Amino acid sequence: MLTPTSVLLIDLLTAAGLPVPARRDLVIEKIIFDSRQSHPGVLFVAVPCTQARANCEHAIAGGAVAILAEPKLCENLAPSYPNVTFIAHPQPRYALSQLAAAYYPQQPTVNVAVTGTNGKSSVVSFIHQLWQRLGYAAATMGTLGLDAGTRSGMMAALKMPSLTTPDALSVHQALHLFASHGITHCAFEASSHGLAQYRLHGVVLSAAGWTNLTQDHLDYHGSLKEYFNAKVKLIDEILLEHKPVVMNIDTAYAEDLKVHIKARSQQCITYGIEKPSFLEARNIKLSPRDIQFALWVDGKSYGEKRLNMAGAFQVDNVLCALGLALATGSQIEAILPYLPQLKSAAGRMALAGATDQGALAFVDYAHTPDALQRALQSLRQHTDGKLWVVFGCGGDRDREKRPRMGDIAATFADHVVITDDNPRTEDPQAIRQQIHAQCQQAEEIADRRQAIAYALENMQKGDVLLVAGKGHEQGQILADQVLAFDDYQEIKKLLGNL
Repeated sequence: MLTPTSVLLIDLLTAAGLPVPARRDLVIEKIIFDSRQSHPGVLFVAVPCTQARANCEHAIAGGAVAILAEPKLCENLAPSYPNVTFIAHPQPRYALSQLAAAYYPQQPTVNVAVTGTNGKSSVVSFIHQLWQRLGYAAATMGTLGLDAGTRSGMMAALKMPSLTTPDALSVHQALHLFASHGITHCAFEASSHGLAQYRLHGVVLSAAGWTNLTQDHLDYHGSLKEYFNAKVKLIDEILLEHKPVVMNIDTAYAEDLKVHIKARSQQCITYGIEKPSFLEARNIKLSPRDIQFALWVDGKSYGEKRLNMAGAFQVDNVLCALGLALATGSQIEAILPYLPQLKSAAGRMALAGATDQGALAFVDYAHTPDALQRALQSLRQHTDGKLWVVFGCGGDRDREKRPRMGDIAATFADHVVITDDNPRTEDPQAIRQQIHAQCQQAEEIADRRQAIAYALENMQKGDVLLVAGKGHEQGQILADQVLAFDDYQEIKKLLGNL
């Protein structure tokens, strides 16, 4: 069952813990927050924006019988629409999440959410792989879309927005569908936008993961402090007291995060490679195609482990996934045999191929200063020759990071090719120039395919190429167009031609 049957508004509001209006017999057919989807019998939730009043009027014209909105808006609209039920709430986005949880009440038994600037998709992919190998019916939701394993047929009924954290209705609808089809374990990404906009409130979490926090999305949050405040909502407002948080002890804001964990009486499971922690990786050794490290858990050695992937930062991501598996009831002895079987998430330090000279080409989603630096530093340790990077920066996003990423590329790579990423509505040349300002020696090739081809054609034996910024994406956004483009597939095609 994808959509629940009609419900009494009073029952829905009571289940969601929201104010109940005087009318007690009103039946709701569906909850919406997009007025374009309005039809008779819907409850429309007016998300605060400059067009909120017009959206309410549009929804009412389409047949909405109830409106949930901010108090002032309800007060202004009610006299003009006596046949519509108005529900006043100071936080409509929060109310939407509670309504969604009440309307789609089923959830998998075990849910974990992972937040952080970088690594979320990889951690979610790794915990999903571990759960599947341990025999659990598991699913994921996030930047890489939905993955329910062999139950993929049920996904056809869902039309999920391509967001790291979908809207509250989509989140709860997906969880309801998962549970009704026998999924017992679910892992998903918690973006700062999603947390700030209450998209995950109402989800019952068994554990939470915190990878790191570095500069990103300052165009939305304004400062790193506000960015942290949005992320920490996962700990403060969604994860219940006494539930475990799996956190990277080596990163900025780790001590600040501990304060929040302690205040909520939550269990703290630390991991890292630099400071003492519950899960530790020591003596990391890198070869062109794998990683080896000594694993320690709660002060006990579990010997040397191997990961068939590249990038030392992947060790952090695997440790986080390992911590989440332990936090949700799995035993360390049962998990360890599956570590060598883990595969990189799509577009996350993915080996796309090798040239005839033996140079390797990797694709990674690194689109922040910290992620680009970590990716280059990691691949440097896999490089016997020169390290190349092809990258750009997205338009209509945080502009401050562009010169920083140019400086990082100049510092940590031997050859830099600046190209277009997703320019969106900005001038692509202006974006490239902002990067180039701190990376004077770089080549500048606007066409992304030509930029990748240039690097592949000029690499020598032992060289390594990182194509950064788009990872799993299969399109390039230029103005109002989305052009088909996949870094991984383009490299494969070019290598075939070479």
